[in-house]
Amino acid sequence: MGEPQRNVVDLVVDGVPCRVPFSEQTIRLCHDLLAKWTSRQRELGRRMVIFLAAPPGAGKSTLASLLAKLSCEDESCEPLVALPLDGFHYHADVIAKGIVCVEGRQVPMREVKGTLETFDHALFAEKCRELCSGTAVLWPRYDRNIHDVVDDAIAVPATARLVLVEGNWLLSNETPWDETRSLADLSYLLVADPDLLHRRLVARKSRGGLSPEAAEEWYRKCDGMNVRRVLAHSSADNMLVEDEKGSIWPSGGKIVGSGADAISWG
Repeated sequence: MGEPQRNVVDLVVDGVPCRVPFSEQTIRLCHDLLAKWTSRQRELGRRMVIFLAAPPGAGKSTLASLLAKLSCEDESCEPLVALPLDGFHYHADVIAKGIVCVEGRQVPMREVKGTLETFDHALFAEKCRELCSGTAVLWPRYDRNIHDVVDDAIAVPATARLVLVEGNWLLSNETPWDETRSLADLSYLLVADPDLLHRRLVARKSRGGLSPEAAEEWYRKCDGMNVRRVLAHSSADNMLVEDEKGSIWPSGGKIVGSGADAISWG
């Protein structure tokens, strides 16, 4: 089979304008999800909150941005507000000095930035409960230009009826994140072949200025661990699967435990 036909879409992902090619399958999936979510929200008659979790490199932020853009272009859909979990990283001064226990090891936060332990779950829980109450909410954002959190950077109006939160750890069964999974009305886990994620994450670090050797070392010490941990400890009512060519497909059935274990990559 050849490469799927691509549609180039102008998006803002993590605060950065970009032009992203998507397959017709992915566009179609997004329209289907938006129609489903709009119908469900109107049945509920209140704000509906959706959690989208994925391992690093799976493209969850890009998918969330696409969903938000398409929702605003389709008059039949409820406009979707996409919110990142990344704004709940601890502030840079805390990361610079902090020590956390990760998989039984005491390590400096700065060496494992992005792991579950480097996020402020208490603040996330507080903000998420505000979100679920249907009120106006000020949400933090992670600014990759300054490598720090900007508090209250995103204003969610009280009129927002469809809200998607995306991040690595949203659906983790590890304490204390298991206490907030139930706040979502719907949950989705996006998974991909770990080898594909490995290649993407190393390439991302290389584009950021690391040597190939340093990028591989960061993957070994941090990104790779996060990929395995998200897949091993996340569960969702729905799973989405990204294939080797970047198209995203639905997978039926409730997924509990490990997305990686649920897929045969052939």
